[in-house]
Amino acid sequence: MSREGDLIRRELKKHVIPRLEELGFSGKGLYFQRKREVLDLLDFQYWKYGGEFLLEFASCELGDLKTSWGEIVPENKITVAHISPLKRARLQQQGPTRGKNFGGFAFEGFADDQERYESLARQVAMLLPQVDLWLRIREVGSHVHVLGAA
Repeated sequence: MSREGDLIRRELKKHVIPRLEELGFSGKGLYFQRKREVLDLLDFQYWKYGGEFLLEFASCELGDLKTSWGEIVPENKITVAHISPLKRARLQQQGPTRGKNFGGFAFEGFADDQERYESLARQVAMLLPQVDLWLRIREVGSHVHVLGAA
């Protein structure tokens, strides 16, 4: 991945991952889970050409998951990708800084400006309560986009 990708991942690891852990999530890399009465899932997704990312999240029943195509996925391997898009939501950027490719948090053009990466990561960390509320009670916050909504 690009230097910009490396820099934003470092700041996300420093500022967002600890907040996810405080909310009860565990995981590594791009995939996180939290067990409650259901299994909450959260994935980081990066634009394939770089410069943007978003968080996508969903819930499913505890236990192994049988996919619509018949595959049995062990509970500890379930990711958002295994859940119907109609049952997912995304944490996305809003306003003029919204990424132009898939509505994500844009870091394209930050070059080596460490303060910009840190500021973006801190912003995402502060928005995580919106993810928690959607997963718990389906409350749609200002930065939450529900994929199955009309």
